[in-house]
Amino acid sequence: MSLNVKEVDALVVGGGFGGIRLVNLLRNKLGLNTVVAIEKGSDLGGTWYWNQYPGAQTDTESWVYRFSDDRDPPKWNTRYLKAKDLQEQIVDTAKKTNVLKDYVFENEVVSAHYDAASNRWNVATDKGLHFSATYFLTALGILTNPYTPKFPGIDSFKGLSFHSARWPKGLDVTGKRVAVIGTGPSGSQITGTIHPLVKHITVFQQRAQYIVPVNDRPVSEEEKKEIYKNYDSIWNTVFDSLFAMGFVESKKSALEASEAERKEVYERIWNKGGGFRFFFETFNDIGTNVDANETAAAFVRGKIAEIVKDPETAKLLQPKGHYGGRPLCTQGYYEAFNESNVSLVDIADNPVTKITPTGLELKDGQAYEFDIIVYATGFDGVDGAYHNIDISGRNGFKLTEAWKGGANALYGVSVAEFPNFFTVTGPGGPFANMLPSIELQGEFIVELIGEAKRRGYKTVEADAKAQEQWAKTVQAISQATVFDKVKSWIQNDNVNGKKKYSAFFLAGLQNYRTKLAEEANTKYPAFVFAN
Repeated sequence: MSLNVKEVDALVVGGGFGGIRLVNLLRNKLGLNTVVAIEKGSDLGGTWYWNQYPGAQTDTESWVYRFSDDRDPPKWNTRYLKAKDLQEQIVDTAKKTNVLKDYVFENEVVSAHYDAASNRWNVATDKGLHFSATYFLTALGILTNPYTPKFPGIDSFKGLSFHSARWPKGLDVTGKRVAVIGTGPSGSQITGTIHPLVKHITVFQQRAQYIVPVNDRPVSEEEKKEIYKNYDSIWNTVFDSLFAMGFVESKKSALEASEAERKEVYERIWNKGGGFRFFFETFNDIGTNVDANETAAAFVRGKIAEIVKDPETAKLLQPKGHYGGRPLCTQGYYEAFNESNVSLVDIADNPVTKITPTGLELKDGQAYEFDIIVYATGFDGVDGAYHNIDISGRNGFKLTEAWKGGANALYGVSVAEFPNFFTVTGPGGPFANMLPSIELQGEFIVELIGEAKRRGYKTVEADAKAQEQWAKTVQAISQATVFDKVKSWIQNDNVNGKKKYSAFFLAGLQNYRTKLAEEANTKYPAFVFAN
């Protein structure tokens, strides 16, 4: 039976910020005639389509969690945007750039195979759609593949259970007995948000986290006007800084400051709120020097002891290791444990051994009963979503095989042996504010494709040796940071069976931007152009 195959210039996977940016650039800058984008959800949003749990919000401030060329009057009214607002922003941006028409929804790409004879990618979806594309681009996001440990008996629970990234729409938790397994961003945000509603919430903690207040607040019209008056300088700060959050990062070592000065700085930024501000606006070596890091860690542990009234609970909530991995912030998490309907159960040495029809059971035999179990157990991050697609390059070479020693792409955008395949926010990209990172990568990709077309070549891909060197650089930089010493999805070691391997270039967006500019100015020596 012959397949009905639609030929297109480019096929993009993903309906988040990365996907809509790529479609916009391919259409409106590169001038491709036929671009199609595939999204498995029923609407745009990407991460912000799926992550709609109570308390879900960005931890980058509203005015820089958008594209730098989107200068329309702001619709945001708060310092940080909730997930629903972010999804609406993505839809609004797609409409303004006229890319919504290029999307096919409720289809999941299941395979993408490169055909060397035709220099085209053959792409199929789970609903039977087939495409032949010159360029295959993925914007799968860094946190889109939910990870739930394979607890024995997980299907036996008679109540309602789900991963936090699949929170049922319209779920009312009022009066319910709720278990939250996990204390990362989603677990802490959920706990801080729903505890006033539930009958009882029990938080199961595998590892205590360093969490600072987010301190979200309304933004006045006067403040908005001031921000927009200085928008050029704010965006200059974004692109000329390491982590691109729109504030000036500290240039001073925590170890150069007196104890009194450190306390004043930490207290001031704690009260200002924001995890990235606390990590990067306070001092410049919290992420690179373990002694400097300990000064911040000790401050947060002290705050936990101040906030949580029960000494035993406070002690359990105080982390013992380095502060980092992923700077967390939420509202009211530690305060929640002062309420009578909130309990903490530490499972580091007494793990969950099975899920039961009525709840769960720990290693010591202690059993708990619940109406709802929320698995706030994080994600198989960065490369995790790629395992859901059968991707093969030249000579049938599988992407999973190419990444078996650790997922990596040259500059996070291109993989050797996979011609005309490009990734946004792929492994090896920068650890920074996602929106300017997407901007830089998207611009680089379309310029690279444009260079190939100008030279008269049909394909372009990473040079294998250059990609290998980039991977070594990424890992070497990681090993010089505190991030390397903290278990997290950033280091790829939060999922059982995965090899510890930094997923990010941790030297900052400014250095990443310089590297991309150097590559473009020297006419792309790290890439192979061919027919």
